Amino acid sequence: MKSNLKILFCEQNPRIISGCRLFFEDKNVNIMFCEKDGNLLLEKIEEYQPDVVFTDIFLAGIDAIEVKKQADLLDSKPQLFFATCSFDNDETLRQVMNAGFNYYFLKPYSFEVAYERICDILDMKKEKSFDNDLEARVTEVLHNMGVPAHIKGYDFLRQSIIMAVEDPQVIRLVTKRLYPDIARMNNTTASRVERAIRHAIEVAWDRGNVDVLNEYFGYTINNMRGKPTNSEFVAMISDRLRLENKKFRVV
Repeated sequence: MKSNLKILFCEQNPRIISGCRLFFEDKNVNIMFCEKDGNLLLEKIEEYQPDVVFTDIFLAGIDAIEVKKQADLLDSKPQLFFATCSFDNDETLRQVMNAGFNYYFLKPYSFEVAYERICDILDMKKEKSFDNDLEARVTEVLHNMGVPAHIKGYDFLRQSIIMAVEDPQVIRLVTKRLYPDIARMNNTTASRVERAIRHAIEVAWDRGNVDVLNEYFGYTINNMRGKPTNSEFVAMISDRLRLENKKFRVV
């Protein structure tokens, strides 16, 4: 989770504010407060540009649902919106979740639990973003190398590289884990996965972009040996991509 997280609480109860300050004082989190007024809350969101907003559903002026709708139009909109309410009502909860709030807290709620929810959701967002970026990056690499997208080995190669980025151990278990896992994902056999990947590499090596291949493989694959093995190909690309993101760096 990012450091110096900014959280805006729409809260004016002195006791709750004091407890909130006490809890977050050692969390490397910047907290701010504003009165329970929807128009004022919207102004503070635009001024402070918080990452997270906690707000009661019912506010003076405009309610929290309208605040979120307008805040979502801002260039620097909050990443997370949490709703709070003093009573439990199924219809209110339905409206809140349909409006796109990330979570609903019934007052009084625990600051510790609230912080855990923030961390969990932000971590999930980060992972999802990385997953999307990773798939796009692998696709770009294979395309630049000259692996034809229409052959079956292309899909198997992409899945293998993504799997190896997320778990480097699969490179040591190519026949026992990598091929079988890819086979199960595609309703085929491990031997067909192995052959299709080998064919895709052969096509790239024979007809692909030499400059891009040299950039990734350099002199690790010499002229006497010819093209890399399936595991060498997957390992070299996945290592390079993993090092592009600290989250998956080799330790």
